[in-house]
Amino acid sequence: MITHHECFPCFLNQAIRAGHLLKIDPDTLWQILRDVSRHLTTMDVTAPPPKNAVRLYEIVAHLTGESDPYRSIKKRGTQEALELYPQSKELIQHHRDPLFAALRIAVGGNVMDYGVASSFDLYGELEEILTADFVRWEYDLFRERLEAADWVLYIGDNAGEAVFDRLLIEALERPVRFAVRGGPIINDVTEKDAREAGIDGVAEIVSTGLKMPGIDLSSCTKEFRELYEEAPLIISKGQGNFETLTPPDREIFFLFKVKCQVVSRFLGLPLGGLFMGTY
Repeated sequence: MITHHECFPCFLNQAIRAGHLLKIDPDTLWQILRDVSRHLTTMDVTAPPPKNAVRLYEIVAHLTGESDPYRSIKKRGTQEALELYPQSKELIQHHRDPLFAALRIAVGGNVMDYGVASSFDLYGELEEILTADFVRWEYDLFRERLEAADWVLYIGDNAGEAVFDRLLIEALERPVRFAVRGGPIINDVTEKDAREAGIDGVAEIVSTGLKMPGIDLSSCTKEFRELYEEAPLIISKGQGNFETLTPPDREIFFLFKVKCQVVSRFLGLPLGGLFMGTY
């Protein structure tokens, strides 16, 4: 995907939300907005929005003096998700099709995204997800591909959401490599965040090598690119990964909630729609 006109005000709104979430003083927030505005005049609009967002969050980190300004927010999100883990695990185990339930709960976890919204109803989201209508639900194809795969590459998205990724990984019953960001960016999952979510107990954690809320294959580590090319099955979580991996050069199962009008229009699907399938 490329950056669209609507992405420009979204970038500024992300900076404002960052200021409110991080309790940045008004003068510093104004400076962040000025610096972000200058960035908007020079960004490559042919690049995906997550790639252009990197500089935005570098500005926030620089002016707050924090290399991981969302650290406490990520820890809180992970703790909230861990509190729901036993209940979610029980729902999966008692469902007539545990894999079906685990996939849906993993998509439901994608609501945890401070880059798009500063509040969400996690409890309500998971309560409704098992019976919700999906705008794309390629479950039969997914099962077919999983049965033929001896391992899975799972590209993670956000920190707290990783707890629900863990539930899906457990249901896959295959060896999994779980890909994380190469460093802190918004509330995206890093190796440290993945370990706090318990991912290290169910998968091998690997790094993309990028501090970016998405995937730029040309800039990822050689090791990650090899995993991407060799994986018999790839699961990609989150809208940011979808934006940067589309159009894909191989089959990928994308799991996310449609969170903005640009992606909604690109897919021809409604805003808020739940997506599990290929593109």
